[in-house]
Amino acid sequence: MKRANLNSDGISEPKKKFQHFVDGDDKNPLMIDLVMKRVFSFIPFNCKDFKNYRLVCHLWLKESLPRWRKEAWLHVRDGPRRQDNPSLLLKDFLQMLNMPDDPHRLLGEKKFHKYKLSSAPGRTGFFSESSITQFWDKVGASITHLKIMDTRVPHNDLLARVLFEMTPNLVLLSLDRNVYEGPQYSFIKHVEYFRNVQRAVAMMKPNPSEVQNNLAHFEINWGEIRRFGINWIYFFLRFPSIKSLTLQGIYRDNPVVSQFPNLCLLVESVRAIQEFGGQGCLTKLEHFDILNIKLKATNSFPMTITSIREITPIPLRSLSLDVGWGEDSRLPLQALLWEFRDTLQKLLIYRGPYAKDPFSNIFKSRFYKPPLVELRLIGSVFGNLHFLSQLPNLKILVMLDGQTQIETEVLHSYVDFTLQQLSQKEIAGKAFTDKINVIANTDFTNEPLSCLEMTHMREFIVGHELCNGEQVEDLAKLMPGLTKLRLGLGNSGFQVVCEKWNKLRHLDTEPFDVDEDGILGIENDEKYRHSNLTDLKELTTLRMGIHSTDAEKGRLTNASIIDGILVAESLKFVSFQRVPKASKTVRKMLVSKFPQ
Repeated sequence: MKRANLNSDGISEPKKKFQHFVDGDDKNPLMIDLVMKRVFSFIPFNCKDFKNYRLVCHLWLKESLPRWRKEAWLHVRDGPRRQDNPSLLLKDFLQMLNMPDDPHRLLGEKKFHKYKLSSAPGRTGFFSESSITQFWDKVGASITHLKIMDTRVPHNDLLARVLFEMTPNLVLLSLDRNVYEGPQYSFIKHVEYFRNVQRAVAMMKPNPSEVQNNLAHFEINWGEIRRFGINWIYFFLRFPSIKSLTLQGIYRDNPVVSQFPNLCLLVESVRAIQEFGGQGCLTKLEHFDILNIKLKATNSFPMTITSIREITPIPLRSLSLDVGWGEDSRLPLQALLWEFRDTLQKLLIYRGPYAKDPFSNIFKSRFYKPPLVELRLIGSVFGNLHFLSQLPNLKILVMLDGQTQIETEVLHSYVDFTLQQLSQKEIAGKAFTDKINVIANTDFTNEPLSCLEMTHMREFIVGHELCNGEQVEDLAKLMPGLTKLRLGLGNSGFQVVCEKWNKLRHLDTEPFDVDEDGILGIENDEKYRHSNLTDLKELTTLRMGIHSTDAEKGRLTNASIIDGILVAESLKFVSFQRVPKASKTVRKMLVSKFPQ
């Protein structure tokens, strides 16, 4: 028997190698940070497959479970059991919390950090005296992300205790369609006139122990209720470090007083705190999102938001809003953008698809070049691309017509914002105006675009405009460094894309009028004579949408699959809208490699 070689530690080399492998360092492929992030991005809380992941090894479970619980959202529901809702019932969760020795590790090292709480109609289990000790007192300090949805809050003083005392480590707070009953939280009544706010701010100043500087993101959807249960000044003084503010579904109860009275009150509270709250109060606020301030398309510009800058400068870097589809929106939008001309980097403008005419240039002059790096336009905003001459730093441009919803599963940045709710903003019985082909309306041969090259541009997304080869050539000259593209293409346009943008990583084509000749670059029955799909060496994502008018186009054939898609070097995600015109065997090959 051959004797094992022992090292200075008295451990055999093979055993030491194995020990080295399982100890979780960078040589263990199961413990690589990238691998674990990828795996856990696919495992929701109620996923049965998690049992199988636990069987990899004891060490992997030990290392992965804390990470999984930190990233997963735990949905706890106060109400009767429902088969269509995989949430954990509150009574069951409380039983688990009260078990001796905490066998489920809900309170120990592997505790959850993200909670979604919701209630059945009429239930108030999360906001009662008993819940303070049984639920919030035990898990509140571990919560970093909290969403409270469809819940009745009968006592606003309990809501205040939860937010200001029981959850000191919140990073994100989302309040969605809750009902706040009882008297207004009684520290002070609402301030109606701005001349009184300095006194109001002084009266509601918190003790240093009450200030929570972790909360960075706050979202509220009023859900047709008339008010929030806590005075805004009192609320924001205790959360002075908010960076992102998202407001939805504000109830319009008295149009004579204001277009959005709840928004007026909130905005004035923010201004008051910045002016009188002391050093550092709400000075980090960078993102203001009122895209869905009304869940119906707005007719006129929400004039309330123009008051944001009237007294105290807010260095907004990101803004999302519905500017209204009426004719009176251009000037107030222009004035608002001028106010933020030195700081605004990201802008989303939604204009309901009922607007008769696109805006003329909303920027003040040709010498005004705002520092925008990301611009998303939904609806009839601009009629062409001439405005790009004033945005030299732009990296991302999204232009959607506001009429056609984008599939949420597409792996593109244009689904990162609240597109899912845009369908709610349609007005029943009101007809859409004609779609605008912004690229066809653009004159690339004259100033201001003839000599322009947007070297920073990386993403260009356009909805449902079919472009020919010449138009794609002009676009490629204007923005040569694209890595993400959505465009309607036929054979000629697809060929130019493959030739001019060979650094593309994501390509989304709708309409998709490309046939086998275009995908494979065929000329005189010879493949690869022209630029083709196989030239996109870095392409990882390809989506082929519906065709425009020609039913014979947009279908994949045996050759286009075998000699095009399956041999593309980096392709990992493929989506197609039409059943391929290929044999069952080839279709099976396609689906097995790229599951739909």
